[in-house]
Amino acid sequence: MEEAEIRYWHDESKDQIHVIHIPSGKAKKIKGKKVDRFLQVYQVTRDDCKRVKRGDDRLGLFKRKWIGK
Repeated sequence: MEEAEIRYWHDESKDQIHVIHIPSGKAKKIKGKKVDRFLQVYQVTRDDCKRVKRGDDRLGLFKRKWIGK
């Protein structure tokens, strides 16, 4: 299965990671302890993310959730 492209950056003032799912245009904010997990998975630091970076949705943040059968 091909991973979807995302763009992400670190908001230093609020210590959040902003993530945009390129195919759908949906956005999410990652806060708290989840920031460290995100950085670990993508093998980047907060300083690395001061500018917008591209990557694949390795954490499945934008996976489609099916309801029902």
